[in-house]
Amino acid sequence: MPRNPPRRTPHNIMPTTARLIQLKGIADIVVALILTVNPQLIYDSPATHKLSDLSGLHISNANTAPGFNQSIACMVAAVGVGHLVASRAGSSRGVRSTIFAMNLTWSLLGFLTCAQPAKKGLGSATLLMTSMSHAVFSLVFLYLDGGNMFAWSRETKTRNGNMRHAKERRSRYSHFLS
Repeated sequence: MPRNPPRRTPHNIMPTTARLIQLKGIADIVVALILTVNPQLIYDSPATHKLSDLSGLHISNANTAPGFNQSIACMVAAVGVGHLVASRAGSSRGVRSTIFAMNLTWSLLGFLTCAQPAKKGLGSATLLMTSMSHAVFSLVFLYLDGGNMFAWSRETKTRNGNMRHAKERRSRYSHFLS
């Protein structure tokens, strides 16, 4: 007897935040491929030149350090794969908060690097551009999540997926607290 395909119900449609994580992962992998094949498409893009004009930050050149550029491409690809895996892991609060923290950290560290004195040569228009894109992703992600990734839940999942109440867990260890 042939099995009927699953109907699209709210239970088997990918949540909006998971879809956003998935799209971010795909975008990161595409960027990594561009950095591997033709990095100047990013480094010499009109957006990068505009940011350089506005900020005074230099424009990076992959030809000055091709090995370093390839290291960045590998890192961006790994982050992209991490996003894809996380998007398939479900919509747990732990997954969402981890992805949010990772992207926000990238953004903040990039902005702090670009804020260093220009004579140090640490910041670049490309880093400013990626910092901005990670900040936008983080803000959109936070908006779509509604702050639920930070909410305290009365129930938690055990390793085997069963639900248990936080009260039960506290009562087991309450003698340490008194």
